[in-house]
Amino acid sequence: MRPLAARLGGTGLAALLAVLGGADGGRGAELCPSCVVLRLEHPVVVRGPSRHEPDAPVSMVALPDGGFRAFAANATTLAIDGPAPTALTGRAQVVLRPGPPGSAAECGRWLTTVLPAGAFLYGLVHNEQRCRYADNETYKSMSIARSRDYGLTWDVLGQIITGDEGFVAGRPSGEGDCTAVDGHDGYWYAYCQRLRDWKNTVARAPSDDPAPGRWRKWSGRGFDAPGLGGVAAALDRTVGMSAAYWTQTGAVLVMATTASALQLSVSGDKVHFAAVAEPVILYDANDWKRPAPTDFYAYPSMVGALGFNDIARRFFLTYTYIAPGEDFSRRYLVVQPAWIDLARAPQSPQVRVALSRWRTAAGARWTTAAPPIAAEGEGEAPTYDAPLGYVMTAPSTPAQTLKLDECFSAPASPGFLAQAGGCAAAGGERRRVAGYVFGSVQPDTVGLYSCVSDDGARFDSNRADCEHAGAQTGLLGFALR
Repeated sequence: MRPLAARLGGTGLAALLAVLGGADGGRGAELCPSCVVLRLEHPVVVRGPSRHEPDAPVSMVALPDGGFRAFAANATTLAIDGPAPTALTGRAQVVLRPGPPGSAAECGRWLTTVLPAGAFLYGLVHNEQRCRYADNETYKSMSIARSRDYGLTWDVLGQIITGDEGFVAGRPSGEGDCTAVDGHDGYWYAYCQRLRDWKNTVARAPSDDPAPGRWRKWSGRGFDAPGLGGVAAALDRTVGMSAAYWTQTGAVLVMATTASALQLSVSGDKVHFAAVAEPVILYDANDWKRPAPTDFYAYPSMVGALGFNDIARRFFLTYTYIAPGEDFSRRYLVVQPAWIDLARAPQSPQVRVALSRWRTAAGARWTTAAPPIAAEGEGEAPTYDAPLGYVMTAPSTPAQTLKLDECFSAPASPGFLAQAGGCAAAGGERRRVAGYVFGSVQPDTVGLYSCVSDDGARFDSNRADCEHAGAQTGLLGFALR
């Protein structure tokens, strides 16, 4: 992508705000979601496999020594340090434990967001109590905590958001799973899920005093419903709970995990959202009943290049991932470098995801747009080999597009591409959807070719000569550069 200033012809922030729909920020319907463009680079597997990898969005902060600290929560919240968001190599330290029996957090404390305020860090904490998960019962709420030492110890100040109903037997109840952003207008905004109807809600508090009792829910008329027990108005569409503040535009971004994609929505007024039509990440199905034949994405978060969740052009997308055929005992934390920009007119395509080739320990080549994680027993984790281009997450116009599948034929061909439905004819089994490519050459594209090595292993290349490592068997299409 070209730098934002070049794309806007030097008109700067005023032009950006004009695109977003007016000086007052506008309603979600007045934004230009079709002007948003994203690029995802290849994913980095940071931690796992383990049953203890995150059960909530991950927050990160920059440390004085230039490193980063990530907070990963799964009933107990851990702090994990590393030199970069993609290299969390330090020892995990417990920083928040479940509360005492009978408390709002007796089943766990999940730190979901960390925001700075003066000499302190504040953290939003998801609580659960009266949890009988086998009977589909738990009661959720949110608290706020404060830290003076970059999140190694926390003082839990009390609850800030509770549902408008009490505990309900036989189903989840309460209001929680919130992440928060600094709205840079004097308030922090928390985007939550209400369990009685599975709707999204929003509450806010003054950024200089986010203590218990200061939070108010959006009622549909204003932020005038109490955070504790008040009745919120549902947001006008399902947007998810994973929020970030987009510094280039003054807009709030919220990401949802849908049945078949990670989906992004954008709002200029922090209440009314419009969807970016193309998925951020495309997958077959998000099946919570594991093991399942599909891969699994959950708990996305958007992390700024310098930590927290104020994001500019460059940011990091994080999520919990499970490979096809695996269960929750083998979950991974994945970090994916990403770029976001705003064009002056609607774009097609809007989203491009890196298609990468990896090498197994035995030297076999694996092409995938997903994290390169094999099912247990399929061999060691591969290493990065080469970029092949970018796939689209939705058909583009006006040129013809082709859908590609990812196939495997273990052990010689752990991952190769075929046009949708073509894995069996290529001698493999389908693993997942890869994305879309053009059916004919277009500006800023590169050809993708199926190849077979001398020993019969399939692999893919963006060179027609298959890098002199085998024979070409066909053209798959044209990927974005």
